[in-house]
Amino acid sequence: MFDSKYLLSDDQMAQFIAHGYVQLRTDFSEQFYKTVLQKMNEVYTNEGNPGNNLVPRIPEIQQLFDHPTVKGALTSVLGPDYVMHAHRHGHYNRPGTSDGGWHKDNYWGNEKTRNHLPWSAMIFYYPQDVTPDMGPTGIVPGSQNRYKFNKNEELNLPVVGKAGTFALISYDIWHRASANSSLNDRYMLKFLFFRLKAPTQPEWNNQRRGWQPPKEMHPIKENRQLWEHVWSWMSGSPSWQGRTERQDGPAAATDSRGIDELASALVGADENEALNAAYALAAKGTEGIQALVDGLKHSDPGVVDPYSFSIPRLSAHGLAAAGAPAVPALIKALNEKYDNPDVRGQIAFALGEIGEQASPAVPKLIEIMQEDSPFIRQHVVEALGMIKQPSALIVPALGKALQDKTQYVRFSAGLALARIGPEAGAAVPALEQALHAEDATTFMLPASKADQGARYVSAIAATALQRIRTDEALDVLLPYLQTARWCPVTTKVSTF
Repeated sequence: MFDSKYLLSDDQMAQFIAHGYVQLRTDFSEQFYKTVLQKMNEVYTNEGNPGNNLVPRIPEIQQLFDHPTVKGALTSVLGPDYVMHAHRHGHYNRPGTSDGGWHKDNYWGNEKTRNHLPWSAMIFYYPQDVTPDMGPTGIVPGSQNRYKFNKNEELNLPVVGKAGTFALISYDIWHRASANSSLNDRYMLKFLFFRLKAPTQPEWNNQRRGWQPPKEMHPIKENRQLWEHVWSWMSGSPSWQGRTERQDGPAAATDSRGIDELASALVGADENEALNAAYALAAKGTEGIQALVDGLKHSDPGVVDPYSFSIPRLSAHGLAAAGAPAVPALIKALNEKYDNPDVRGQIAFALGEIGEQASPAVPKLIEIMQEDSPFIRQHVVEALGMIKQPSALIVPALGKALQDKTQYVRFSAGLALARIGPEAGAAVPALEQALHAEDATTFMLPASKADQGARYVSAIAATALQRIRTDEALDVLLPYLQTARWCPVTTKVSTF
């Protein structure tokens, strides 16, 4: 049984929710870190960056992710059945480099709406001591929920520490590599993880029920109602209904502004004010929901722009936070006409965030999987994997989506089936095809920018088969893994 002392504390969880990261350290011996660093130096010098093969080439790295401090942090944020993405990368910052550009990691070039709820997270891990002059990764606390970036308004926090230091961060935080003015190489290992189930109870070392800000709060922009929503969702309460009476800490965040004033702020020019207005409207009940539905219809050219905030997208975030009471309005909204049809992708996103309580929307969601827009199809597929029921309708639809012409839709279909798990057994034949369908793209042809994510479809299909875990699923998975086995000691200078 996992020792709860390794789970995050309430204050650490509050740090993650408000700041978008929490920093910890493993306690391996100094010799262990030296061994990992020596092997990384050898591999990078003699073979180059191993990319996704980082773990099989340097197997000791897996021990890092088996460490109880790392597992406890991931369990606290993503639940006990989190999975590691097949993408992993060792970032190598040589002496003499300049500051990198601020960015959010993207989804291999697609423009998926980013989750405010922690359905994914990354770990940045240092295998050696990192000081401020060595080009540490810089992050912007509190930036995970904003699409726009203004470097003059943001706090740049360099992540430094002794060997074994890691930052568990929101996938959507703004970050960059900083200049390395030292004489030392700097490695940082980046790994991505997914949550598979919505929480039904706190999964960290929870001692209080109500949201409280972290004790050492950074000077960041205020998003109190959003933070409270994330805390409550992670505590097992999926919507605003009934939260106030469950608080045993400070009173639930309220906004005294009326509907009209909040609706005006929602369509204003300040992203953070519009974001706060969306969550304030979510807490206002029926009238707030209607104002957010009206926001979906706002004429906005940036509906899918990854670096601008759009009113329909923020309205969708608010409707997701409103929970089950918003489902009828969202289903109705799927049938409306919009200046930009991709708004229906935002509606699907909101329904997915609501989860199983959005199951009445499933027939309509499956219907719009035929849309030409890959933005819509991907968000529908993601939503179906979060809603999960009725699986008899959802699983066949996701099986078909594994053959979609767009790789992002195929990947999302595999992840959705992994989230459904044992009830997705009917999709095993489709997953078997997905295991091998990317071979030509991955191994025979140079990967174009458009193909960069194709290699991950087979990987997530393997994860889905592992999660389904029937005899049929394992009979498909095990031969594939045997063929794909990597020999960690074979190199170009030692081939047999």
